[in-house]
Amino acid sequence: MTQFTALRYGWLGFALAMLGIPLYIYLPTYYAQQSSLSLTAVGSALLIARTFDVITDPLIGWWSDRLHAFFSRTKQMFVASGILILGVYQLWLPDLTTLSWWQLFFWSFITYLAWTSISIPYLAMSAEVSRDDHHKTLLASFREGFAIIGVLVVLSLPLMSGLAANQADFYELLFGLFAAVFISGLVLLIKLPSLPLQKQTFTAPWVLIKQLWQQQRQVFQIMPSYFLNNFANALPATLFLIFVSDYLQLEEQTGEFLFIYFVAGLLSLPIWIQLAKRFGKQPTWQASMLLASISFIGVFFLEAGDATGFMVVSILTGLSLGIDVAMPASIQADLTQKVTDQQSTGLLFGLWGMLTKLALALAVGIAFPVLEWSQTVNLESTMATHLNLADTTLLMLYAGLPILLKLWSWFLLKRL
Repeated sequence: MTQFTALRYGWLGFALAMLGIPLYIYLPTYYAQQSSLSLTAVGSALLIARTFDVITDPLIGWWSDRLHAFFSRTKQMFVASGILILGVYQLWLPDLTTLSWWQLFFWSFITYLAWTSISIPYLAMSAEVSRDDHHKTLLASFREGFAIIGVLVVLSLPLMSGLAANQADFYELLFGLFAAVFISGLVLLIKLPSLPLQKQTFTAPWVLIKQLWQQQRQVFQIMPSYFLNNFANALPATLFLIFVSDYLQLEEQTGEFLFIYFVAGLLSLPIWIQLAKRFGKQPTWQASMLLASISFIGVFFLEAGDATGFMVVSILTGLSLGIDVAMPASIQADLTQKVTDQQSTGLLFGLWGMLTKLALALAVGIAFPVLEWSQTVNLESTMATHLNLADTTLLMLYAGLPILLKLWSWFLLKRL
């Protein structure tokens, strides 16, 4: 397998990563500010759509496996691509004067469903291109490297275009850019090299999971570490904007911190790839966890206005970004290939996708209520005490708990 093959495979990660920040961060505020919908209406519509999104991954993965014998992963993605483009268009460029709760929920649900219907076959392909462990690392690394570039483009677009994320013109520009990159990514996947297809048998998804649990339990052993690590990453991601604006009081530099964080992740990725080739995937992933945990301790020494200190933390934690996603994905591809021979590749990647989304949902579901509680408790206490409690809670949710979760994940991985 050549690096060009890895590039062809990874390019679609660029387009798919362009969806995350608009759908999860920009659009909720955009709807609340520009439409007649209330914050509660916007939040409830998106929450319900995302709840359905969590449980669809294993089903879509199982269905992709069943179709794979006569309808390739690439063809499946092409079919879902039309639905995704339509859904993204409806979400990014709606008629805000007539936007209703049902329209927001419906198009969110459709978009998430199509996004998953492309992502799961796409991830499954990484286990079906080559049997070489290093090749699978390259595939995952190129995919995540291009994903980081996609995020950087979305973050940079407001500055480069002069358009704010609460303007319709911004979403027109972003949609055109997304569509071009997305379609080119799909085209590059046509006739991508693939291992010979194994004979497929029809088995219900719950039966397959039970069989794997009984006969190939090692494929599930990495899942607790994977979930805990994702949960540890999801908490600071969820609270990042609040931490920068409320704790550090540096809201105007939010874009700079994010940009340097993702650049550090992108630049360090080739080094991590070489380390994984020399020392192995699991030790390399563990090293990235320890680096992120140690680096995040620096957050406890920051005070309001400490831009330099947080920039250093952003760089150090960013060094682990790319490999912290690429390495477990590569390990997953190894495990899937060894125990299923393409019989349940999509199903297993669907289960891992569900764990990722569950971690994101739990981060929001736990962090926001606890943070709100800290801001309202002890109402009769002094203002200084009240602010100290809120700041301490934010600090522990943003850095303390993620460090503990990463170390727990590292410990469980070490025992495998």
